[in-house]
Amino acid sequence: MFEIKLEKNKKYKFCSCGASKTLPFCDNEHRKLNSINNFEFKSIKVTPQKNISINIESKKWLLKDE
Repeated sequence: MFEIKLEKNKKYKFCSCGASKTLPFCDNEHRKLNSINNFEFKSIKVTPQKNISINIESKKWLLKDE
């Protein structure tokens, strides 16, 4: 799980496929997965309306400390 601070009106893209080298953020690695495996992963786009801290996790993410 990641605890991150998001800034008001800043656009963020979160990984949904688990292949990103910049977790929890998307680096568009899903495009390779989609092409090779006929998947349809897309990034999760968020633009907060205020400064906020969130906890975020996904079952698709394989983290080093798990």
